[in-house]
Amino acid sequence: MPVLLCSAVLLGYASEVVTLKNGDRVSGKIVEETEEIVVLETEYAGKIKIERTHIDKIANTSATVPSSEKVTIEKASFAEKTTALASVKPAKAMFTPPPKRLFGGGFRGLMDGWDGNANIGFSYTSGNSKNTTMTTGLRAAKSGGRDNLTVYARSLWNTNRGTGRMVTTQNAFWGGARYDRDINDRMFGFVSYDFERDRPQKLNLRSVVGGGTGRHWIKSESTDLDVLVGAAWNRTWQQGNNTDSPEALTGVVLKHKFHDRMKIQNTFTYFQNVTDAAEYRFIFDATVSTDVTKRVGVFFSVGNRYNNDPFGTSRKNDFLFTTGMKWNFGRKK
Repeated sequence: MPVLLCSAVLLGYASEVVTLKNGDRVSGKIVEETEEIVVLETEYAGKIKIERTHIDKIANTSATVPSSEKVTIEKASFAEKTTALASVKPAKAMFTPPPKRLFGGGFRGLMDGWDGNANIGFSYTSGNSKNTTMTTGLRAAKSGGRDNLTVYARSLWNTNRGTGRMVTTQNAFWGGARYDRDINDRMFGFVSYDFERDRPQKLNLRSVVGGGTGRHWIKSESTDLDVLVGAAWNRTWQQGNNTDSPEALTGVVLKHKFHDRMKIQNTFTYFQNVTDAAEYRFIFDATVSTDVTKRVGVFFSVGNRYNNDPFGTSRKNDFLFTTGMKWNFGRKK
């Protein structure tokens, strides 16, 4: 059987022996070690990079390795040789930069690195119908290593001038933020904060603090599907008595890219009052956007907010459909 012999006479230089899963061994001095790779400096091949997925174990040896010690790679087959050679790669650089931190670099680090879009929609009618409507929206995300922060905000303002004077029929504003930290490739923990203001519903402010765990159910180049489970505390200021209630929450977030210019994003969150099984609410948002250029695009958005126990005579459901222009910021596509 053909055998490839690599001399390992290190004369006080070698200190570790890396054993690969296919049985091969490589001797040298470890000069860099991370969760993904090990960089070994050898006398016979310089620096080589070995992926941890190919490593079985790492053993310390004496400072001097006898010249009789050999590193042998048996070429039992062409496929095994190809696998062995693919697992041992030359080091690309002597220095690997530290992982990117979410808020590293002070104030500038806090402001840089955001990706997302802002949008606005406006309509004005006169004649038989005299209405003015304006909607705005913002969604941005910032990632760093295992951390991810997402913020969003939307508003709706509508007036009717049919009676000869301006009457505000809708004035709503809602938004929030969610911070995720990956536990592993699939699981993550999260904390969230959501707020809502809706004058027609006589809701001065709803403040919801939540947290829990989630799973990246689908994580591919074109599709992301996250499922969340947790708990929240709902503090509501409204006309009448203010309320405090603990809630259980479940949520689904879907992002799908049809191609480079068109994508869809859906968010559904259900809140169940823990102290009153008959009281619940849910929030649904879906947006389809198409980029006309790298920075400018159009969007179609649907929003639905349902509360089965609103204050007074307010309706349980608020539905919103908007369309308009959006502006992308952050990384260029």
